[in-house]
Order: sequence, then C-alpha cells, then structure tokens
Amino acid sequence: MKIKSSLLFISFLLFLSVNLIADDKKLIKVNNSFITKFEYGEMLYNNPRGIGCNTCHGSDAKGKDIVSFTHVYDKKKYNCVLSVPNIKSSSYDIFFNKVNSKKNPKKKFKKEQVCEKLIYKSNIMPTYFLVEEEIDAIYYYIKNLK
Repeated sequence: MKIKSSLLFISFLLFLSVNLIADDKKLIKVNNSFITKFEYGEMLYNNPRGIGCNTCHGSDAKGKDIVSFTHVYDKKKYNCVLSVPNIKSSSYDIFFNKVNSKKNPKKKFKKEQVCEKLIYKSNIMPTYFLVEEEIDAIYYYIKNLK
C-alpha cells in the first residue's frame, strides 16, 4: 500500500512539473508590481536608508534653508546659511552622480567665500548606496510632484 501511494505521489509530481514548464512564446508579459513607480519613488524619497531626502530638500523637493550660524575666521564674523538645493529642477546626470557620491569634487573658493567653502567642504549630503533602479524611481517621483 505504501509503495502504491509513493508511486502515485511521484507520478503526480512528475505530472505537475511537466505541466508547469512554460513555453516563452505563450507567456503574457504582466507588470506584477504592487506599487507604482511614483509610489516606490515616494517611499524612497521619504526614507531611502536612514534620513529621508524630504528632511533636507522638503516635501516639494525645492530645497530650503536648514540652519544659519555665525562663523569666526581671522577675527571676522561671518553669518552663514546652509541652504539645500532645489533638486526638482536638476538634470538626471547631476542627480545620479550626487546621490551616491561620497564627497564633493574639489572646488576653489575666493578668500571672502568663507561660508561657501565651509559648507561645501562639510559635505552634509549622506551617501545612500542606492542602486540605479532606486535612483531612477526617486528622480521620477520628484519630477512628477505637483
């Protein structure tokens, strides 16, 4: 009796495996996503890995002033403002390169550009280690914000 049930079970499994092998020509291409690209981008924008883009760039991605502070250099006071740029109007190439860059490229400043140099060298933009699909979804989201 055990042999018959085992053979019956094996036959059933073989039947299933043969019938589950699909012909590529018969397959229908279906997008099985449970969220849209816009929703995926929104989710990543608000919480990519740690601090969300919205924290600094705002819910509209147009940037904002984060903090103002006074800096003393050579016995002179400088009133500095850390402003985050508008990323809604950035090109894809600039956006893509900035999202995963570990530090800002070298840039020269004039002596009187104390605040600009200080802020630029601080490189407050976090590194997220996003893959291209994630960056693309975030970019799609910010470009389609109303």
